[in-house]
Amino acid sequence: MRSKIFHSNSSCISIAVVPEAAIDGNPTQFVAKGNDMLLTCRYNASPPVSEVLWEKDGTVITRNASVQNNDSRITIAHYTATQIQLTINATTSNDAGNYTCAVKNALGNSSDTTVTLTEGVFKFNESII
Repeated sequence: MRSKIFHSNSSCISIAVVPEAAIDGNPTQFVAKGNDMLLTCRYNASPPVSEVLWEKDGTVITRNASVQNNDSRITIAHYTATQIQLTINATTSNDAGNYTCAVKNALGNSSDTTVTLTEGVFKFNESII
């Protein structure tokens, strides 16, 4: 955690923290086509973060709790001072890619990326086995 300490003439000391962001789970995540995908980004900062972005392959898809494109399958399921959850309903192969959570506050910024692979679901026919 990168921090800066500011001294004051009073008895109070303020500690400011450059944001740190981390996406839950493995760096590569697998989702079956048609299933919902949930990505959770946790962050810590002081002063609090002023902006949280979700990007897919370098394109902003959400800014704070607002979806930036016209895809109704994309929602922000949860947004607080310490985490944000991105949900994509009924995934397709087009949803595969690099998802980045980027946060910033007055002192700096941080990001974390996960690769999401969307795969088909295989069904076995017992009569052939």
